[in-house]
Amino acid sequence: MKKTLIYLIFAVFLALIVQPNIRGNLSQGDQRVPTNTTNGTPATNDTIELKADVKDITICVDAAQQSGSDQDINLAMAEAIGKKLEDSGFQVVYTRQDTTTLSNDERLSLARNDKADYLLSITTTNDTDTLQKGFSIMTQQNTNLINLGSDIAEELESVNYTDYQGLDSDHYENFPILTNTNMPAILLEVGYTSNTEDVSALTNEATQDKIATAIARGFVLHISQEKDS
Repeated sequence: MKKTLIYLIFAVFLALIVQPNIRGNLSQGDQRVPTNTTNGTPATNDTIELKADVKDITICVDAAQQSGSDQDINLAMAEAIGKKLEDSGFQVVYTRQDTTTLSNDERLSLARNDKADYLLSITTTNDTDTLQKGFSIMTQQNTNLINLGSDIAEELESVNYTDYQGLDSDHYENFPILTNTNMPAILLEVGYTSNTEDVSALTNEATQDKIATAIARGFVLHISQEKDS
């Protein structure tokens, strides 16, 4: 009987004193705690990181000129990326948000007229080898852009939606949208429309959102580091 009474007292002690103290000692960083936002949508620690003092930076998002499903993916991805960049604090403009046909010169002119600091062109690619998949980044031979491209690539790799095929700054002259070096530009090939896995990822809204978030985070991290240096 004595032992039973001792165990009962010990259990009450644990429940009333020890457990609340353990809970109270947990720091906010140990838990993903939603916080209130102005639009009523809960924000986690990850989304808070996307906010930065970048309102003086304008990014022109370009949906590359293609046709069929390629064009649909480009437009959808450009829309998703632009929204995430806006949510992060950037000024965002677009070369087009529908199937309007524009030449490379017209797209570059729109970016310049809007005084864009960066042009981000979104495109897809394809191959006769249907097993070929992955995203690639092409940019001009500019250290700042190469570093930005690397930051974006690192964030995109964390999404793990496809393979990373690399960053190329040596052959930018092969891509008309990159040839005007007065406009800092990055061309992002988001995947292969000849590969079913890439198409499945790129047409999935949840994956589009993750890709867009990763790209926005890459811009925020890079420009924040630039401002701090």
